[in-house]
Amino acid sequence: MATADETIARVRLAMEDPSSVYFTTADYVRVYNDALDEISELTEVNESHVYVKRRTHALYTDLRGILPPTFMRVTSVFNPHSGKWLNPTSVRELDSSIGRFWERRAEHSRWWFMRGLWFLGAYPVPSDDLQPLKIWYTALLPHVEENGGQITGTGTSPDLPSDFHTAIENYMMYALLAERKEPEKSLSFYQRFTSQVLPSLTDVAENRMRRDRPAKMGARRQ
Repeated sequence: MATADETIARVRLAMEDPSSVYFTTADYVRVYNDALDEISELTEVNESHVYVKRRTHALYTDLRGILPPTFMRVTSVFNPHSGKWLNPTSVRELDSSIGRFWERRAEHSRWWFMRGLWFLGAYPVPSDDLQPLKIWYTALLPHVEENGGQITGTGTSPDLPSDFHTAIENYMMYALLAERKEPEKSLSFYQRFTSQVLPSLTDVAENRMRRDRPAKMGARRQ
């Protein structure tokens, strides 16, 4: 897989700007990071997980300080103790289907929902089952940095497909050509970015296996 330095070097050549006449290294790094953010938001290709502790009769778990600042959204919640996935729901759905006092019910949690950006709710409220939950979430891909002309950081993840850097290059060409006032060329690269590359990256995210192994041999997935 190409490094950020190699990708930026190819874009420099394609822009006929090997000596940084039009753009500085910092400009190329800025647009490279913009491409990472755009791909992250459009495809949610960067997914990870973390374990979070629960407290008795605590409806909400504060994810601040647990999830990274680049976190975008929670995608699924798994209870390793029971071996079951919690079903997604919402506060509005609970209000309408269960009633006003649903927050008081204590039992094994079977649903999860988000309140705001950082507060994870589990319903019913946990009573004796306080095993940590496994939270899957998507986040922005890590940025690279420019330091005295040197590019540090990879901005990649080991499980990204081979055409990942092609998407970055197409986005960079689109953005840089737009800044250089070449709209027709810029638009052609944006069309490549959206129509040729993004679908395959989106498939990676949609088809990614999000199931843990059963707790014991012969157990069925839930």
